[in-house]
Amino acid sequence: MNPMNTQTNKPTKRIPHVRVLSTLATLCLIQSLIANIAFAQAKYSLFSDPLAIGGTQGPTGVRGAGGQDVYVTGIYHPSPTPPPPCSVDSHGLLYTGPLSGGGASGSWTQLDASFPGATVTGTALYGPDTLPPSDVRLVGSYTACETGHMNHGLLYQGPPDGSGSWQTIDFPISAATPSPSPGEQVLNTIAHSTMGGLVVGNFDTNLLTGRAFVYDIAGDQWTELPKPTGVISITAYGIWYNGGTSYTIAGGYAELGFSGNDQHGYLLNWDSSTHMVSDWTPYDFDNGPHTPVEISHFDGITTDNQGGFYLTGTWLGGVPQHIGGFFAHVRAMPHYAFGKAHWTDIEYPSSPPGLNVDSTTGNTVFENNVLGIFMANGHMEFQGYLAAVQGHR
Repeated sequence: MNPMNTQTNKPTKRIPHVRVLSTLATLCLIQSLIANIAFAQAKYSLFSDPLAIGGTQGPTGVRGAGGQDVYVTGIYHPSPTPPPPCSVDSHGLLYTGPLSGGGASGSWTQLDASFPGATVTGTALYGPDTLPPSDVRLVGSYTACETGHMNHGLLYQGPPDGSGSWQTIDFPISAATPSPSPGEQVLNTIAHSTMGGLVVGNFDTNLLTGRAFVYDIAGDQWTELPKPTGVISITAYGIWYNGGTSYTIAGGYAELGFSGNDQHGYLLNWDSSTHMVSDWTPYDFDNGPHTPVEISHFDGITTDNQGGFYLTGTWLGGVPQHIGGFFAHVRAMPHYAFGKAHWTDIEYPSSPPGLNVDSTTGNTVFENNVLGIFMANGHMEFQGYLAAVQGHR
Protein backbone atom coordinates (compact mmCIF):
# COMPACT_ATOMS: atom_id res chain seq x y z
CA MET A 1 0.00 0.00 0.00
CA ASN A 2 1.13 3.55 0.57
CA PRO A 3 3.22 5.55 1.14
CA MET A 4 6.53 4.80 -0.55
CA ASN A 5 7.50 1.26 0.26
CA THR A 6 7.93 -2.13 -1.28
CA GLN A 7 5.47 -3.80 1.07
CA THR A 8 1.91 -4.55 0.04
CA ASN A 9 -0.75 -6.66 1.67
CA LYS A 10 -0.88 -9.15 -1.18
CA PRO A 11 1.77 -10.84 -3.32
CA THR A 12 2.66 -8.48 -6.17
CA LYS A 13 5.62 -7.15 -8.08
CA ARG A 14 7.45 -4.59 -5.98
CA ILE A 15 8.82 -1.19 -6.93
CA PRO A 16 11.92 -0.42 -4.81
CA HIS A 17 11.17 1.87 -1.86
CA VAL A 18 7.77 3.02 -3.12
CA ARG A 19 4.55 1.99 -1.35
CA VAL A 20 2.19 1.95 -4.33
CA LEU A 21 -0.72 -0.17 -5.49
CA SER A 22 -0.01 -2.50 -8.40
CA THR A 23 -2.58 -0.79 -10.62
CA LEU A 24 -1.32 2.75 -9.97
CA ALA A 25 0.17 3.61 -13.35
CA THR A 26 -3.04 3.12 -15.31
CA LEU A 27 -5.57 4.89 -13.10
CA CYS A 28 -7.25 8.23 -13.85
CA LEU A 29 -8.53 10.91 -11.49
CA ILE A 30 -12.27 10.84 -10.87
CA GLN A 31 -13.88 14.28 -11.24
CA SER A 32 -17.44 13.64 -10.05
CA LEU A 33 -18.61 14.08 -6.47
CA ILE A 34 -19.30 10.97 -4.43
CA ALA A 35 -22.22 10.90 -2.02
CA ASN A 36 -21.65 11.26 1.71
CA ILE A 37 -17.97 12.25 1.47
CA ALA A 38 -16.71 15.73 2.31
CA PHE A 39 -14.99 17.34 -0.68
CA ALA A 40 -13.17 20.68 -0.98
CA GLN A 41 -12.56 20.65 2.78
CA ALA A 42 -8.79 20.86 2.71
CA LYS A 43 -6.19 23.51 1.92
CA TYR A 44 -3.41 22.04 -0.21
CA SER A 45 0.25 22.99 -0.61
CA LEU A 46 3.45 21.33 -1.79
CA PHE A 47 5.70 19.87 0.91
CA SER A 48 9.26 19.01 -0.09
CA ASP A 49 12.95 19.51 0.57
CA PRO A 50 13.93 22.53 -1.57
CA LEU A 51 17.53 21.30 -1.76
CA ALA A 52 16.63 17.85 -3.13
CA ILE A 53 16.67 19.06 -6.73
CA GLY A 54 15.46 16.72 -9.45
CA GLY A 55 14.16 13.23 -8.96
CA THR A 56 11.15 12.44 -6.78
CA GLN A 57 10.49 12.79 -3.08
CA GLY A 58 7.68 12.66 -0.57
CA PRO A 59 6.81 12.48 3.15
CA THR A 60 6.25 9.15 4.88
CA GLY A 61 5.79 9.82 8.61
CA VAL A 62 5.22 12.65 11.10
CA ARG A 63 5.35 13.12 14.86
CA GLY A 64 5.33 16.16 17.13
CA ALA A 65 8.78 17.46 18.07
CA GLY A 66 7.73 19.97 20.75
CA GLY A 67 5.93 23.29 20.45
CA GLN A 68 4.92 24.01 16.87
CA ASP A 69 7.65 21.78 15.43
CA VAL A 70 7.30 18.31 13.98
CA TYR A 71 9.58 15.59 12.66
CA VAL A 72 8.70 14.47 9.13
CA THR A 73 10.42 11.50 7.51
CA GLY A 74 10.66 11.12 3.76
CA ILE A 75 12.29 9.38 0.84
CA TYR A 76 14.23 10.97 -2.01
CA HIS A 77 14.98 9.20 -5.32
CA PRO A 78 17.59 11.14 -7.33
CA SER A 79 17.32 11.55 -11.07
CA PRO A 80 18.60 10.17 -13.32
CA THR A 81 18.47 6.75 -11.67
CA PRO A 82 22.03 5.64 -10.87
CA PRO A 83 23.26 2.61 -12.84
CA PRO A 84 23.08 -0.82 -11.17
CA PRO A 85 24.14 -2.88 -9.43
CA CYS A 86 25.55 -1.14 -6.34
CA SER A 87 24.83 2.58 -6.68
CA VAL A 88 22.58 4.45 -4.23
CA ASP A 89 19.08 4.92 -5.63
CA SER A 90 17.23 6.31 -2.59
CA HIS A 91 17.98 8.43 0.45
CA GLY A 92 16.13 9.01 3.70
CA LEU A 93 14.99 12.51 4.59
CA LEU A 94 14.24 14.07 7.98
CA TYR A 95 12.55 17.45 8.34
CA THR A 96 12.47 19.38 11.62
CA GLY A 97 10.30 22.48 11.91
CA PRO A 98 6.72 23.70 11.58
CA LEU A 99 4.36 22.26 8.99
CA SER A 100 3.65 25.73 7.66
CA GLY A 101 5.75 26.93 4.74
CA GLY A 102 5.70 23.75 2.67
CA GLY A 103 8.91 22.43 4.20
CA ALA A 104 10.84 25.68 3.68
CA SER A 105 10.37 26.90 7.27
CA GLY A 106 12.52 24.24 8.94
CA SER A 107 15.63 22.18 8.31
CA TRP A 108 16.10 19.09 6.15
CA THR A 109 18.73 16.39 6.66
CA GLN A 110 19.56 13.62 4.20
CA LEU A 111 20.16 10.40 6.12
CA ASP A 112 21.70 7.26 4.66
CA ALA A 113 21.80 4.10 6.72
CA SER A 114 25.26 2.79 7.60
CA PHE A 115 26.16 -0.73 8.74
CA PRO A 116 29.56 -2.44 9.03
CA GLY A 117 30.19 -4.79 6.13
CA ALA A 118 27.19 -3.56 4.12
CA THR A 119 27.21 -1.45 0.96
CA VAL A 120 23.87 0.33 1.42
CA THR A 121 22.15 1.04 -1.90
CA GLY A 122 18.89 2.52 -0.63
CA THR A 123 17.44 4.00 2.56
CA ALA A 124 13.72 4.48 3.27
CA LEU A 125 12.69 6.21 6.50
CA TYR A 126 9.27 6.03 8.18
CA GLY A 127 7.63 6.57 11.53
CA PRO A 128 9.60 9.18 13.51
CA ASP A 129 9.24 9.37 17.29
CA THR A 130 10.75 11.73 19.81
CA LEU A 131 13.31 10.61 22.39
CA PRO A 132 14.00 12.97 25.30
CA PRO A 133 15.63 15.32 25.63
CA SER A 134 16.28 16.11 21.96
CA ASP A 135 16.89 12.85 20.09
CA VAL A 136 14.76 11.06 17.53
CA ARG A 137 13.89 7.44 16.78
CA LEU A 138 13.36 6.45 13.14
CA VAL A 139 12.39 3.17 11.52
CA GLY A 140 12.27 2.02 7.92
CA SER A 141 14.19 -0.26 5.60
CA TYR A 142 17.36 -0.44 3.55
CA THR A 143 18.80 -2.45 0.71
CA ALA A 144 22.43 -3.52 0.36
CA CYS A 145 24.54 -4.63 -2.57
CA GLU A 146 25.44 -7.82 -0.73
CA THR A 147 21.79 -8.96 -0.46
CA GLY A 148 20.41 -7.64 -3.75
CA HIS A 149 16.81 -6.44 -3.66
CA MET A 150 16.08 -7.84 -0.20
CA ASN A 151 14.71 -5.25 2.24
CA HIS A 152 16.15 -5.14 5.76
CA GLY A 153 14.37 -3.40 8.61
CA LEU A 154 16.23 -0.52 10.22
CA LEU A 155 16.13 1.38 13.50
CA TYR A 156 17.91 4.69 14.08
CA GLN A 157 18.26 6.35 17.48
CA GLY A 158 20.13 9.57 18.20
CA PRO A 159 20.39 13.23 17.18
CA PRO A 160 18.42 14.35 14.11
CA ASP A 161 21.70 14.93 12.25
CA GLY A 162 22.27 11.18 11.78
CA SER A 163 25.24 10.88 14.15
CA GLY A 164 23.45 8.32 16.33
CA SER A 165 23.28 4.53 16.03
CA TRP A 166 21.88 2.45 13.16
CA GLN A 167 20.57 -1.05 13.81
CA THR A 168 19.32 -3.80 11.50
CA ILE A 169 15.99 -5.22 12.70
CA ASP A 170 15.04 -8.21 10.55
CA PHE A 171 12.14 -10.37 11.68
CA PRO A 172 13.57 -13.65 13.06
CA ILE A 173 11.92 -16.68 11.45
CA SER A 174 11.91 -18.37 14.87
CA ALA A 175 9.22 -15.88 15.99
CA ALA A 176 6.83 -16.83 13.17
CA THR A 177 3.39 -18.10 14.15
CA PRO A 178 2.68 -20.91 13.58
CA SER A 179 6.15 -22.40 13.74
CA PRO A 180 8.09 -21.99 10.48
CA SER A 181 8.06 -24.70 7.87
CA PRO A 182 11.31 -26.51 6.98
CA GLY A 183 13.40 -24.29 4.73
CA GLU A 184 11.31 -21.17 5.36
CA GLN A 185 13.37 -17.97 5.32
CA VAL A 186 12.60 -14.26 5.79
CA LEU A 187 13.03 -12.35 2.53
CA ASN A 188 11.95 -8.81 3.45
CA THR A 189 11.41 -6.81 6.62
CA ILE A 190 10.05 -3.25 6.55
CA ALA A 191 9.43 -1.28 9.73
CA HIS A 192 6.58 1.17 9.16
CA SER A 193 5.97 3.04 12.42
CA THR A 194 7.19 3.41 16.00
CA MET A 195 5.84 4.87 19.24
CA GLY A 196 6.07 4.12 22.93
CA GLY A 197 8.98 1.70 22.54
CA LEU A 198 7.27 -0.54 19.97
CA VAL A 199 7.74 -0.90 16.23
CA VAL A 200 5.19 -2.28 13.76
CA GLY A 201 5.79 -3.40 10.22
CA ASN A 202 5.71 -6.22 7.73
CA PHE A 203 7.78 -9.17 6.60
CA ASP A 204 7.71 -11.75 3.83
CA THR A 205 9.10 -15.24 3.68
CA ASN A 206 9.89 -17.46 0.73
CA LEU A 207 6.65 -19.34 1.46
CA LEU A 208 4.18 -16.60 2.47
CA THR A 209 3.98 -12.84 1.94
CA GLY A 210 1.92 -10.17 3.68
CA ARG A 211 2.69 -10.84 7.37
CA ALA A 212 2.88 -8.23 10.13
CA PHE A 213 4.88 -7.89 13.34
CA VAL A 214 5.16 -5.99 16.60
CA TYR A 215 8.69 -5.46 17.91
CA ASP A 216 9.50 -4.47 21.52
CA ILE A 217 12.75 -2.50 21.29
CA ALA A 218 13.83 -2.63 24.94
CA GLY A 219 13.06 -6.33 25.30
CA ASP A 220 14.31 -7.21 21.80
CA GLN A 221 11.13 -9.27 21.51
CA TRP A 222 9.27 -10.03 18.26
CA THR A 223 5.64 -11.08 17.89
CA GLU A 224 3.87 -11.91 14.65
CA LEU A 225 0.57 -10.04 14.57
CA PRO A 226 -2.16 -12.69 14.44
CA LYS A 227 -4.61 -12.72 11.54
CA PRO A 228 -8.34 -13.13 12.17
CA THR A 229 -10.02 -16.18 10.67
CA GLY A 230 -10.30 -15.84 6.90
CA VAL A 231 -7.57 -13.19 6.57
CA ILE A 232 -4.70 -14.27 4.33
CA SER A 233 -2.61 -11.08 4.25
CA ILE A 234 -2.18 -8.19 6.67
CA THR A 235 -0.17 -4.99 7.03
CA ALA A 236 0.69 -2.97 10.14
CA TYR A 237 1.41 0.62 9.06
CA GLY A 238 0.59 2.86 12.01
CA ILE A 239 0.82 2.66 15.80
CA TRP A 240 -0.38 5.00 18.54
CA TYR A 241 0.59 4.70 22.21
CA ASN A 242 -2.43 5.19 24.49
CA GLY A 243 -0.52 4.89 27.78
CA GLY A 244 0.28 1.99 30.11
CA THR A 245 0.36 -1.19 28.04
CA SER A 246 -2.28 -0.04 25.55
CA TYR A 247 -1.55 0.63 21.87
CA THR A 248 -3.72 1.02 18.77
CA ILE A 249 -2.51 -0.37 15.45
CA ALA A 250 -3.79 0.54 11.98
CA GLY A 251 -3.28 -1.10 8.59
CA GLY A 252 -5.03 -3.23 5.98
CA TYR A 253 -5.89 -6.82 5.19
CA ALA A 254 -7.13 -9.16 2.45
CA GLU A 255 -9.48 -12.09 2.93
CA LEU A 256 -9.58 -15.61 1.50
CA GLY A 257 -10.87 -15.67 -2.04
CA PHE A 258 -9.98 -12.06 -2.78
CA SER A 259 -9.37 -11.18 -6.42
CA GLY A 260 -6.65 -8.61 -5.72
CA ASN A 261 -9.16 -5.76 -5.45
CA ASP A 262 -10.85 -6.67 -2.18
CA GLN A 263 -8.88 -5.18 0.69
CA HIS A 264 -9.96 -3.35 3.82
CA GLY A 265 -8.56 -1.10 6.52
CA TYR A 266 -8.63 -2.06 10.18
CA LEU A 267 -8.03 -0.82 13.71
CA LEU A 268 -7.17 -3.02 16.68
CA ASN A 269 -5.94 -2.63 20.23
CA TRP A 270 -2.69 -4.28 21.36
CA ASP A 271 -1.65 -5.04 24.92
CA SER A 272 2.14 -4.99 25.20
CA SER A 273 2.18 -7.07 28.39
CA THR A 274 -0.03 -9.93 27.21
CA HIS A 275 0.67 -9.61 23.46
CA MET A 276 -3.07 -9.93 22.92
CA VAL A 277 -5.20 -8.34 20.19
CA SER A 278 -8.65 -6.97 20.95
CA ASP A 279 -11.37 -4.89 19.30
CA TRP A 280 -10.54 -5.82 15.71
CA THR A 281 -12.65 -3.42 13.60
CA PRO A 282 -12.72 -3.33 9.76
CA TYR A 283 -13.25 -0.15 7.71
CA ASP A 284 -14.03 0.66 4.08
CA PHE A 285 -13.76 4.14 2.60
CA ASP A 286 -17.14 5.96 2.61
CA ASN A 287 -18.56 3.11 4.75
CA GLY A 288 -20.29 1.88 1.52
CA PRO A 289 -22.39 1.38 -0.49
CA HIS A 290 -22.35 4.87 -2.07
CA THR A 291 -18.88 4.51 -3.58
CA PRO A 292 -17.68 1.39 -5.46
CA VAL A 293 -14.57 0.92 -3.31
CA GLU A 294 -12.25 -1.99 -4.05
CA ILE A 295 -9.33 -1.23 -1.72
CA SER A 296 -9.15 0.70 1.55
CA HIS A 297 -6.00 0.95 3.66
CA PHE A 298 -4.96 2.91 6.76
CA ASP A 299 -1.43 4.30 6.55
CA GLY A 300 -1.22 6.74 9.47
CA ILE A 301 -2.86 7.33 12.85
CA THR A 302 -2.88 10.09 15.46
CA THR A 303 -5.07 10.96 18.43
CA ASP A 304 -7.96 13.41 18.27
CA ASN A 305 -7.23 14.21 21.95
CA GLN A 306 -10.73 13.06 22.89
CA GLY A 307 -10.20 9.32 23.00
CA GLY A 308 -10.66 8.84 19.25
CA PHE A 309 -8.33 8.92 16.27
CA TYR A 310 -7.58 10.77 13.07
CA LEU A 311 -6.36 8.50 10.28
CA THR A 312 -5.18 8.74 6.72
CA GLY A 313 -4.59 6.28 3.96
CA THR A 314 -5.44 5.37 0.42
CA TRP A 315 -8.48 4.02 -1.38
CA LEU A 316 -9.02 2.62 -4.86
CA GLY A 317 -12.35 2.68 -6.65
CA GLY A 318 -14.88 5.01 -8.23
CA VAL A 319 -16.13 5.24 -11.78
CA PRO A 320 -13.79 5.69 -13.59
CA GLN A 321 -11.42 3.88 -11.26
CA HIS A 322 -8.77 5.96 -9.51
CA ILE A 323 -6.56 6.17 -6.41
CA GLY A 324 -7.30 8.77 -3.75
CA GLY A 325 -6.27 9.64 -0.25
CA PHE A 326 -8.49 10.36 2.73
CA PHE A 327 -8.72 11.87 6.19
CA ALA A 328 -10.86 9.80 8.57
CA HIS A 329 -12.14 10.58 12.05
CA VAL A 330 -13.00 7.64 14.29
CA ARG A 331 -14.59 8.96 17.48
CA ALA A 332 -14.41 7.32 20.89
CA MET A 333 -17.59 5.45 21.81
CA PRO A 334 -18.93 4.68 25.31
CA HIS A 335 -19.59 0.96 24.86
CA TYR A 336 -17.08 -0.24 22.26
CA ALA A 337 -13.57 0.61 21.20
CA PHE A 338 -13.94 2.29 17.82
CA GLY A 339 -16.78 4.24 16.29
CA LYS A 340 -17.89 4.64 12.71
CA ALA A 341 -15.44 6.55 10.51
CA HIS A 342 -16.29 9.96 9.09
CA TRP A 343 -14.42 10.51 5.83
CA THR A 344 -12.93 13.47 3.95
CA ASP A 345 -11.66 12.71 0.46
CA ILE A 346 -8.12 13.99 -0.21
CA GLU A 347 -7.38 14.74 -3.87
CA TYR A 348 -4.52 17.05 -4.76
CA PRO A 349 -6.03 19.63 -7.14
CA SER A 350 -5.26 19.61 -10.86
CA SER A 351 -3.99 23.18 -10.98
CA PRO A 352 -2.32 25.24 -12.33
CA PRO A 353 -3.27 24.52 -15.96
CA GLY A 354 -1.22 21.65 -17.32
CA LEU A 355 -1.05 19.78 -14.02
CA ASN A 356 -3.35 16.79 -14.39
CA VAL A 357 -3.22 14.82 -11.16
CA ASP A 358 -3.68 11.08 -11.70
CA SER A 359 -3.57 9.84 -8.10
CA THR A 360 -3.16 10.97 -4.50
CA THR A 361 -2.12 8.98 -1.43
CA GLY A 362 -2.50 9.74 2.26
CA ASN A 363 0.74 8.65 3.93
CA THR A 364 0.75 10.14 7.40
CA VAL A 365 -1.31 12.42 9.63
CA PHE A 366 -0.66 14.95 12.40
CA GLU A 367 -3.65 16.60 14.08
CA ASN A 368 -5.77 17.81 11.14
CA ASN A 369 -2.90 17.66 8.64
CA VAL A 370 -2.46 14.95 6.02
CA LEU A 371 0.84 14.47 4.21
CA GLY A 372 1.28 12.26 1.19
CA ILE A 373 2.27 12.15 -2.45
CA PHE A 374 0.59 12.78 -5.77
CA MET A 375 1.40 11.76 -9.32
CA ALA A 376 0.48 13.83 -12.35
CA ASN A 377 0.42 13.81 -16.15
CA GLY A 378 0.68 10.04 -16.44
CA HIS A 379 4.14 9.85 -14.84
CA MET A 380 5.30 7.56 -12.04
CA GLU A 381 7.34 10.39 -10.50
CA PHE A 382 5.77 11.70 -7.31
CA GLN A 383 5.77 14.90 -5.26
CA GLY A 384 4.94 15.55 -1.64
CA TYR A 385 2.00 17.61 -0.42
CA LEU A 386 0.36 18.87 2.77
CA ALA A 387 -3.42 19.04 3.17
CA ALA A 388 -4.81 21.01 6.16
CA VAL A 389 -8.31 19.58 6.70
CA GLN A 390 -10.81 22.23 7.75
CA GLY A 391 -13.16 21.78 10.68
CA HIS A 392 -11.05 19.27 12.62
CA ARG A 393 -8.66 20.03 15.45
